[in-house]
Amino acid sequence: MAYLAQPASREEYGIVSVGDFIQVQNGIISLVQDLSPDAAVSFNQATIDGKEVITSVSPSAGEGISLENVVTAGNSTSFTIANSGVLSIQAGSGISVSRSTGNVTISSTGADLISTIGVNSSYNASSTDEYIGVFSSTAVTIKLPVGENGRVFVVKDEYGQGSGKITIQPSGSDKIDNSPSYVISVPNQAVSLVFRGGQWRVI
Repeated sequence: MAYLAQPASREEYGIVSVGDFIQVQNGIISLVQDLSPDAAVSFNQATIDGKEVITSVSPSAGEGISLENVVTAGNSTSFTIANSGVLSIQAGSGISVSRSTGNVTISSTGADLISTIGVNSSYNASSTDEYIGVFSSTAVTIKLPVGENGRVFVVKDEYGQGSGKITIQPSGSDKIDNSPSYVISVPNQAVSLVFRGGQWRVI
C-alpha cells in the first residue's frame, strides 16, 4: 500500500523519518510486504465469503475399519478407508457363497446331511451329534446333554438280535416324557427325541 507524503511547505518537500519496512521515494511512503507465492501462513480459523473453511480434519474409524495415508491438514487433506475386519466368508460342505457389490448370497447346494456317530460302549452325547448308532451286545447308557429347545437326537440299536438294553439318560433334572430315563429293549429299534417345553419328547 502507499501514502502520499504531505509537503513540508508550499514550495518543497520536507524531511520524513521512517522506520523499518517503510520506504520513501519521490515523496511517496510505501509499506514493504512479502508477496512470495510460497509463503507459509497458518490460520486457526479461515472465513471466505462469510463461510468458515475447513483447514484440518481429525478422522476416526470404527471396528473393522482402518484409515490409511492420513493427511490431516493443508490443501491436500485426505485419507483412505480400508476394511480391516471381515476379509472372507467360508462355507462348509453343501454350502456355497457368492458375492456382488454390497451383497453376499449363501446358498445350499448339497444334500441335507446330518452328523452321525457309532459307539460300542456307554457314551456322552455332544451338542453336535444328531444320529447315534449303538453296536453292542452288552448294556450301554447314552447320556444326553442339557436340553435345548429344538435339539433332536436319534438313538438306534445297530447290533440287532441278542443285543443288550440301551438306556437313554437325560442330564440334570431333564426328563424324557416325564420319566428319568428311556430304555430301548427291542432289537434294531430306534428312537427319536426332541427337546421342547422343558423336557425330551419321544417322537
